[in-house]
Order: sequence, then C-alpha cells, then structure tokens
Amino acid sequence: MHTMNGRPSTRYPLPLRVLHWGLALLLMLQLTLGFAAEYWTTRKTSDVLLALHFRLGMLILGLMLLRLTLRLVSSVPPAEHMSRWRRCIQGSAHSLLYLLVLALPLSGHVIWVWMGADRTLFAGVQVPALFVPPEEETGRALAWYVHVYGAWLLSALVVLHVVAAWHESLQEHAFVARRMGFGRSGLDQSETN
Repeated sequence: MHTMNGRPSTRYPLPLRVLHWGLALLLMLQLTLGFAAEYWTTRKTSDVLLALHFRLGMLILGLMLLRLTLRLVSSVPPAEHMSRWRRCIQGSAHSLLYLLVLALPLSGHVIWVWMGADRTLFAGVQVPALFVPPEEETGRALAWYVHVYGAWLLSALVVLHVVAAWHESLQEHAFVARRMGFGRSGLDQSETN
C-alpha cells in the first residue's frame, strides 16, 4: 500500500475504514440497547429492545467476520511511530476488542436459543440454532456471564481505545484523520503537491 510518490501509505484501506466507523456506531447502539433492556426499562420495553438487540448482534457478528477477513488479506500501514512496547499493548488491546466483539454475539445467540426466542432476522431470514439446549443450564449461565461481563469489559476497552486515539492525535497532529479518516490528510496533500 503506497501513495502516489511511492512512499508507504499511513492510511488504512477504505473498506477497513468504513467497517471501523460503521462497527463503532453499531457497537455504541448495541451497548446502549443492551444496557437499556437490562437496567433502564420496563419488562415490555425490554422485550422489544432485546429482540432488536439480537438482530443487531447478528449483523455485527457478520460485519466483524468480514472485517477480520479483510484485515487478514489487506496490507495495513505499520505503526512505526510507536515504541515496541506501545505496539505490543495496542496489538493486545485490538485483539481483545476483536475477541469480545465476536464473543458477545455468539454468547447472545446461545442465550437466545436457550430461551427459545424468535431468531428471525430482517426479511424473514432465520438464524439457525447451532445446538439443542440440554436440560442442564450451566451453559446458559456461562453464556450469560460472558455476555454481561463481556459487555462491561468491551465498554471499558472502547473508552480506552478512544482515549488512546485522542492522546495520539494530541501527540501527532491529525493522527486519527490520517490513519482512519475519509478526507485527505495533510500528509496526503503534501505528497501530491
């Protein structure tokens, strides 16, 4: 991945940037729906929100699998401006974010199947039940713990991710715009002039 003058690009490929910001918005909505259904609403409203929460979770799972696939096959800009220990922390944090964004919809699916809830998505498409719930409910309890505590952990990681990106932008002007933005960054403009 290079700029017009042959230097390595500092920007992620467009599909990864679109998925990054799209998933960020969907995850914020999803976390809000989940916490609202669990803590802030009546039972009737909670049931409606949980049905939407399930559908949105399946959409997020599909988009996250697409993002992972693109991330594995795309060349991405190196983080050469960071020290080795910061790159290690960043890589670990991103891996944990990816793991949680996959684990939450999967654990939600387990809970949903165990409840015998409607698995119809948009346009009548059914999410298959990947298992038949046994009488013993240890698996359901485990899925619930993963889902609830994973949501709290994901919320904390998202806040840390935003703070880290903000900190990088303070250290290096337009860092986020240059790496994950959509407009032309100052570096791109200076390279084409």
